[in-house]
Amino acid sequence: MDEIEKILENEEDIIIPVKKAWKILQFREDFKDVSIPSLGKFIELVKKDERFEFMPPLSYGQMYADLTEDEKVKREIDMEELGFFSGERIKLKRVQLTGELLANIVEKSVERMTTALKNAWDARPDDSNAEKRLLEIMKKAQKLQNGINKVVEKIRNGTEERDNNS
Repeated sequence: MDEIEKILENEEDIIIPVKKAWKILQFREDFKDVSIPSLGKFIELVKKDERFEFMPPLSYGQMYADLTEDEKVKREIDMEELGFFSGERIKLKRVQLTGELLANIVEKSVERMTTALKNAWDARPDDSNAEKRLLEIMKKAQKLQNGINKVVEKIRNGTEERDNNS
């Protein structure tokens, strides 16, 4: 489990999906000699280690409601390639979550979403319905981003006020 601690110490995100850590162990060169258990066993091992704290899981299940099982698997793979993993998240217990850290996490997530949507737009099929749907999604994403920016600004202003009053 020292490898997981090393991953979390060096990862730009404070909280990462367990599945992402598991995949890093499988594919990163500096972990090539590490024996990797199945994902289920891996999760059990991490849960037993006191250095790690589990965060609530994230599910994209609603997005997949109308898909066949094969389509769901393909979509999940596509999402993971874009950096969006479902499932439980972990962080190091010794790292305290602050408003500023949470603001950074949210901003990075929104940046990933925006980049993924831009890439989807660039690779869009020559289909007016698909293009229309993608535009709708991009408008909703922009609205979400604007709302998140306001919340992040409030968090940061609150953090600055507390720092100035200390």
